[in-house]
Amino acid sequence: MEKQLAIFDTDILYASRLMEYFKKTKWDEFEILLFTKKDSLINFLKYQAIDILLYGGDTSTDEFPKDNIRYVFRLCEDTNQIQGRDEMIYKYQPACKLGADILSRYTRLEDINQNGSDGDVRFVAFFAPVPGEDKITYTWSAAKKLSNNSKVLFIDLEQLPAAAMLRQEDSGRSMSELLYYLKEAGSNYIDKLKSYLNYSEKLSYLTGPTHGFDLLSLSREDMGRLMDDIKNHTDYETVILHLGIYTEASMEALSRSDEVNIISCDLPYEESAVKEWERQMGLIGKDNKNLKINRIIL
Repeated sequence: MEKQLAIFDTDILYASRLMEYFKKTKWDEFEILLFTKKDSLINFLKYQAIDILLYGGDTSTDEFPKDNIRYVFRLCEDTNQIQGRDEMIYKYQPACKLGADILSRYTRLEDINQNGSDGDVRFVAFFAPVPGEDKITYTWSAAKKLSNNSKVLFIDLEQLPAAAMLRQEDSGRSMSELLYYLKEAGSNYIDKLKSYLNYSEKLSYLTGPTHGFDLLSLSREDMGRLMDDIKNHTDYETVILHLGIYTEASMEALSRSDEVNIISCDLPYEESAVKEWERQMGLIGKDNKNLKINRIIL
């Protein structure tokens, strides 16, 4: 069912251009509505529910029928008003950034408000025997593309996470604390998952650990439990795992995945690393022929 985003602003030129931008970009699942008169918007909301109201008015929204608005984001002209207020969005930023900001916040709110699972989640692993920026960028792009059509969680398992798109300075959202709760075997640790997530438009993602040693401490059992709990207690359709580290835990994730992608560059050293990985997997009784492996050569 098509969702609805309503734009309200008395600046007709600004509102019209913003509406045209939304219609031309990543908002296919939304019907875009434009209002420049408050009374018209109020009358519309008496009879029609909307998913997002992007409100550029100076007055309060208290007189709007709240039951018919799922989320309200306010356009503000002062960047100081944004600090610590998720509902405030800076009005005069580039349209592409404004749109991405709205999608990210919308995805976060949907994550918070939706619970339960039908257990039908697909795990897709991307393993890089030789980590590098080109590999994580490839996996990230695949996750972003998939998130346009389904609910996706991206998990970065690199010991030294350095990719620019995954850095969330001062966000306080790293997976290290979540992994601590996992290892403590707390029954409700999975409930904390959403508080550690970051968002890039429609994609939900976990950044790498505060310290790479946190990943080294994960056991096979820990990884198995994490994947089982994501499957049984969240509503994601696909979980993308970027495995930039070779440990028992990461190989457990790989062996449990529905699809396995091995990423390498077209270099003799990296091809040798892939062959050595295959040899070592054989030593521990893991037959790669039983896995659905795709080779991706960059």
